[in-house]
Amino acid sequence: MIEWIQGVDHSVLSWIVTNLRHTVLTPIVVFVTSLGNAGLIWIALSLILLIRPHTRRCGLAMLTALLLGLIIGNFGIKNIVARSRPFVTYPEIVPLVHPGDLYSFPSGHTLSSFCAATTCLFYSRKGGAACAVLAALIGLSRLYVGVHYPSDVLGGALLGIFLGLISVYFVNKICDSVWFGRIRR
Repeated sequence: MIEWIQGVDHSVLSWIVTNLRHTVLTPIVVFVTSLGNAGLIWIALSLILLIRPHTRRCGLAMLTALLLGLIIGNFGIKNIVARSRPFVTYPEIVPLVHPGDLYSFPSGHTLSSFCAATTCLFYSRKGGAACAVLAALIGLSRLYVGVHYPSDVLGGALLGIFLGLISVYFVNKICDSVWFGRIRR
């Protein structure tokens, strides 16, 4: 099963790198992928949301999801699975950016993006939809630049959605308690 997944991953990634890379598209995709570096765009958005009372829960849930993603995904799963980057296993895949760390599963850029987009989508359909589009673009950009396999991106997206939902649930529970009753939705 693992060999089959690895084979599909390699085939899809090779097709993307061979058929979709273009000199006009590359700088745009590299910029999009850089938006996910260290989750900074999502951290900044979270902090902005914390400022206004009616968006505080969203900002708090987003920061919670990002923290869980960092601990569980980047510090935990990534080091346990220890999957080599595509360009390490397949030298014909040339990365367009520096990957940031050694291992590829799950995609940290995709994980943080979907953590943030999921929490935002719960509190605001319009803002959440914009975040979801950006999250998907960041995830797809990781394939284009050759630093992740499709299953890394899928794994990061699914884990991000799950952690985003868990964060929303717990933040709402805590904020609905007497102690945090003043934090509005």
